[in-house]
Amino acid sequence: MRVSLLVVGSRGDVQPFLALGAALRARGHQVRLATHGDFRDLAAEAGLEFYPVPGSPRHYFSSPELVKSLRKGPSVLRLARTMPREGAEAAGHALAQLDAYLKPAFDGAELIVSSVFNRNSYLAAPPDVPWAMVTWYPNTPTSAFPAMGAPALPLGGAYNRLSHHVSRAVEWRMCRPIVNAYRARLGRTPLGHRTPFARLERDGLTFCLHSPAVIRPPADWPSGVRMSGYWFWDRDWSPSPELVAAVEDGPAPVVLSFGSLWPAFPEGSLTMVADAVRRAGRRLVVIDGPRQDELPAGVVRLHDADYTWLFPRAAAVVHHGGFGTGAAALRAGVPQVVVPIFIDHPFWAARMAALGVAPKPVPAAKLEPRRVERAVRRALGDRRLRERAADLGRYVRADRGLDAACEELERWAGVSSRNVAAAR
Repeated sequence: MRVSLLVVGSRGDVQPFLALGAALRARGHQVRLATHGDFRDLAAEAGLEFYPVPGSPRHYFSSPELVKSLRKGPSVLRLARTMPREGAEAAGHALAQLDAYLKPAFDGAELIVSSVFNRNSYLAAPPDVPWAMVTWYPNTPTSAFPAMGAPALPLGGAYNRLSHHVSRAVEWRMCRPIVNAYRARLGRTPLGHRTPFARLERDGLTFCLHSPAVIRPPADWPSGVRMSGYWFWDRDWSPSPELVAAVEDGPAPVVLSFGSLWPAFPEGSLTMVADAVRRAGRRLVVIDGPRQDELPAGVVRLHDADYTWLFPRAAAVVHHGGFGTGAAALRAGVPQVVVPIFIDHPFWAARMAALGVAPKPVPAAKLEPRRVERAVRRALGDRRLRERAADLGRYVRADRGLDAACEELERWAGVSSRNVAAAR
């Protein structure tokens, strides 16, 4: 089977697709990955055909206005106001350009798997090709919990479900002019006020990449929504002797990783964490971060360390709440300190605290030394928190997320095209 994978975003967004592609390839399928050029080498490492798409995650947080907004807090509305004010026609033209890049990636595909952020491309994809979606957070309407970003109010299931529909209506109101400008360029009829993505989700196949031990699958989700576990890419990766010595020379260190969001964190964030870790009697290992000359004394800096190897060797992991980093910490079974800054980070920060694997979140916009030190000390010293993290890690490692996904996709590729074509 010829499979095309489509994803844009940071390393944490792309890595699950590398995992899926490698797993499908191991089962004898031909797999193409369409994503940013930054990940060409990783796609080759996974044995995947590569198709570049415009943009780079390195440029996401280069805007001073965007960084200023993020440092004030994770408000989606405030963040949206900082985005460039392109007209719908210009944005539709940009989508048409992306479509031109994607045509070679989709050519001959018998199955397309896309991230939820690329749903607009679905509206112009080949109508007879089965299409599956992947989401990093639970955004399917349910009465079990409110939509991401909506307040958790004690108003019951009706409120929870309504919050999802309101969230989707707002999203589609923002997307519809752009999508219709895109469709006009393709000679297709415009879409109305009702979002087409609800039908795609109802009639299609969606993977919500979480362990059922982390979020219980709601009973009122459509049958096509699957939650069977994370997708981890276990690379053929070995640390250098210098890296082993840096990490294992002494008590287990605390690991700090803010991913691609380092530019958005307040100045002095690294020093705050380093001081808190030092006062707790531990060493700090940081992934990337500021320039070498800005590192506090005694801090070990690493680049591209494989989390599957590194995190189990950590006493705790301090991170921003990104899906991929949080999943790796859960799998390792180590305590977490979450410093949320961006759209879905507060959701995951609150979830980790509710699961008992992390102390109360320390929002990046409210970062200050006492809060950081209190959270680090609890992560390192709370026996119940450590035990809960270890227990949950065993559940996460036991999931068959990739195997289940490959089996579902192989079945889905055999479905009639009438369902996937109906939403277009």
